[in-house]
Amino acid sequence: MKKFIKYLSFLLAFLLIIILIQFNFDYIYSTIKKTDYLKRQIDICCTWGNQLADGILTYEINNAKPETKKLVISAINYWKENIQGIDFKETNSKQQVDIKISFRNDNGKVAGQTMTNFDSDGFIFNVKISLAEKAFGKQLNKNVIEYIAKHEFGHALGLGHANFNESLMSSLVYHSFNEISDCERESVMEANKWKLIDNDSSPKISKIKKSFC
Repeated sequence: MKKFIKYLSFLLAFLLIIILIQFNFDYIYSTIKKTDYLKRQIDICCTWGNQLADGILTYEINNAKPETKKLVISAINYWKENIQGIDFKETNSKQQVDIKISFRNDNGKVAGQTMTNFDSDGFIFNVKISLAEKAFGKQLNKNVIEYIAKHEFGHALGLGHANFNESLMSSLVYHSFNEISDCERESVMEANKWKLIDNDSSPKISKIKKSFC
């Protein structure tokens, strides 16, 4: 009987040790995950392929009023000033356009949307950006339209959303934060590292999926 009690005590002590080890592991792991989540970061979506080999991405703007088109061009030029090694050129040709920008007139619930198309190797092949002058039953002012154009163009360059509000790439509209910071700049560079950093001739998809700020 004594041997059985001794054996049972040993077994209970062993199980308690296992439970404590598991608890500590879970706590440490969850703390690490929570710490990573709390860090300011921008998701990296994707990488441009051969279209970026010459350092130029072409774009066209459709269905835009003259004053609205100026806002979009201003947004594009702002990215151009902030990203070295890449140029954006407007084209009206019927050839393949890298970034197609159009305004919708349905007064819907979408002020801006970016659709990215990929080639068979997983690189960005082309991008379609939809913008609006009216959304949610309201006329959008010039500052908001330009802000949204900057935000959507960030998606076109391979960025996802930021996990903090004080960013151009926030998923919420905070047009008071409409400047391209070092975080957005470095994220675009990382997304397209093969060209903008390494200046390589062969496209390589970025292995980094989050850029910490």
